[in-house]
Amino acid sequence: MRRIAAGLIALSLLAAACTPEEAATTTTQPGATTTTATTSPVTGTTRPVTGTTRPVTTTTTRFDPSTVQFVAALERFDRCDAFLDYIRAEALSRVGPYGLEGGNQYPWLWRDGDRFFGAEGDAARAQTFTTAAAAGVPGVDFSTSNVQVAGVDEPDIIKTDGTRIVAIVDNVLYYVDVSGDEPVLTDRIRIGDGWNHRFFLGDDRILVFSGGGGFIAEPWATDVARILPPSQPYMTITEVDISDPDDLSIGRTLTINGNFVSARLIDGTVRVVVSSYPAGLTFVYPSGPSAEDVAEAANRRIIEESTLETWLPGYALSDGDRLLAQGILGDGDCSRIHKPAEFAGFEMLSVLTLELGGDLEPGEATTLTARGETVYASTTSLYVTTNVWVPSDVTDRDDIAPFEQRYETAIHQFDITGDAPAEYLASGSVEGHLLNQFSMDEWNGNLRIATTAGAPWGFSDESESFVHVFRRDGDRLVRIGKVGDLGRGERIFSARFIEDQAYIVTFRQVDPLYIVDLSDPTVPVVTGELKIPGYSSYLHPLGGDRLLGVGQDADSRGVTDGTKVSLFDVSDPTNPIETDTWTLRGGYSDAEWDHLAFLYWAPENAAVLPLQSWGASFFGAVVLDTEGGLEERARIEHDLDEIDRGATDCRRITEADLGGNTELPREVIVQVCGEEDPGGAAGYFCEVLPADELRYITEEVSGVDLTTLVGEGERLELCWPEYEDRFPVIRSLVIGDTLWTLTRGALQANDFADLDEVAVQIVLK
Repeated sequence: MRRIAAGLIALSLLAAACTPEEAATTTTQPGATTTTATTSPVTGTTRPVTGTTRPVTTTTTRFDPSTVQFVAALERFDRCDAFLDYIRAEALSRVGPYGLEGGNQYPWLWRDGDRFFGAEGDAARAQTFTTAAAAGVPGVDFSTSNVQVAGVDEPDIIKTDGTRIVAIVDNVLYYVDVSGDEPVLTDRIRIGDGWNHRFFLGDDRILVFSGGGGFIAEPWATDVARILPPSQPYMTITEVDISDPDDLSIGRTLTINGNFVSARLIDGTVRVVVSSYPAGLTFVYPSGPSAEDVAEAANRRIIEESTLETWLPGYALSDGDRLLAQGILGDGDCSRIHKPAEFAGFEMLSVLTLELGGDLEPGEATTLTARGETVYASTTSLYVTTNVWVPSDVTDRDDIAPFEQRYETAIHQFDITGDAPAEYLASGSVEGHLLNQFSMDEWNGNLRIATTAGAPWGFSDESESFVHVFRRDGDRLVRIGKVGDLGRGERIFSARFIEDQAYIVTFRQVDPLYIVDLSDPTVPVVTGELKIPGYSSYLHPLGGDRLLGVGQDADSRGVTDGTKVSLFDVSDPTNPIETDTWTLRGGYSDAEWDHLAFLYWAPENAAVLPLQSWGASFFGAVVLDTEGGLEERARIEHDLDEIDRGATDCRRITEADLGGNTELPREVIVQVCGEEDPGGAAGYFCEVLPADELRYITEEVSGVDLTTLVGEGERLELCWPEYEDRFPVIRSLVIGDTLWTLTRGALQANDFADLDEVAVQIVLK
């Protein structure tokens, strides 16, 4: 589309131009009193900010990989002016005519506050909420989300407490009452227009996390064109009142500049990790080389006049059209902002603390000036990894190889005991890079980490993997043990720590499964190794010295050819054995990269995996019995042949609405939905189209302006048909003797006694 294309053009210009300076230059700004207009990126409000710029001497230099020391430590700012001095100096050393080097290679964009908020000053509604009161015992009477650490919940798209099932599919939240003889879909409600919705379930409230964003405005042709963005990436935390299952309602919404990284829930306290790029830097860029000096001077002034609102993420708390609160995270108290010892970019990584039954006020956020990569949480500590800043073009240089070989990742530990704001504790540095959250684990106060040597963007024939053990000593995470030489020329594909054992899978052509004894954390020892075809990308403990692996089968050359489930006997740590396998040629499972898609139901010794295979024409889930080996009990699919395809509560646009002059695309639904309509269409995937994009499409492609058919408060959705008559299974759960599976078309119940017999199907539309 036109604006998207324009945005891509702007991106390419910035990416091509934002390179480190070849020659060093020094600039000194004299102190001067300045008055600038600062706009809150989230709320859209503008206020004057008067301050004094300090003399800042900056040097713009070419990035030298040999000078990077990978020192992992955080320094706390005691004053906001100290933070501003630091961040301005780092920015001035990297800014050029095409913007800022040292972060994302594109400008983040402001959004219009009036789109979401009305009059200010209304008081928040007095509401109290509690966490879910389960009807039965989790893990015995009903299943829970497949989390990494017991007692540390993770947000997901479906949850149950044994009496109800709540699921979010295509931005619509469904509430199903399963407390009676027959399940009943009591209500459904639309949750905004973002993506990747995941939630925590409380007794009468749900907190939904989602991402959002907008497009880059089309620049106009002048010598120096200012990029004036209409919106920017943001995340939302939406409160849904479920106290009345027959009448769900949207409560308050907390909107934050930035991207949702992760969240954890422990005893009613929610920790939210957000990564935000500065939203207030409206850089200019030149139309050609002759205007570069003018553009760079303008960009330097923008940085010199920047304020806290420029760099720190903004937030807005609203209740429908009422704006309840707004500001920047931390509300101007910089004592919880930290910087790494070595520059790690201009993104702000913030850890927010909320109460599942609280008022959604962001309170005191703990922030560090770095991009967050991987998040792991125990019941007492939150660990976040960050990487040093590397310019966008550094990977093309001949001198990058030594840098890659000694590449290290920083780890930062935060105290999350109780319900107080997260407190920074310590930092450490580990060689190589991590795969995912399962690469970290805390046991007996020690942090165990699995890494592969080298930078995250690749590995070589000389690569090897390690298991490290760190212990906190004051404000440092100190390595007390290490073992290496795991998988020469390979990288880690999965890791799982179970008490004092680590199980590491590496892969390139074959799958070595390594067992590492961590009973003496100062002397980790590789006790056993098993080489088999393929690899496991997810490892799940079954108890009784058994381990289940989900991944891909492969031939002798390492070419994958379909899903493989392996059952390992690890009772003898010196001699792990693959006792059984199950394969589906050409298949793949979401559980390979999303552990929340995997279900193991211990009372039935059953593993349930979502599976897709175009070759086998299968889009469902497989149930494997693990008691004696791996035996396929059933394959479950959702037969949606008899559903009313296209059924919706919205108003369909017909060719007659277009005056009979324009043909709508075959099998595509265009519909107008009101504010109270959840929207969507049975058997279809629907997307809300922004009015300006819709106007361009309809006027310049179809010749008709469809926006004239959309009334006040309405939205227009464009819907495409799904996988013919079958949708892939994306989640599964158990309540009593019933296995429930979720697709984007239905929620289906199968009796565990006879998995071939469908008990009930609830169509989601």
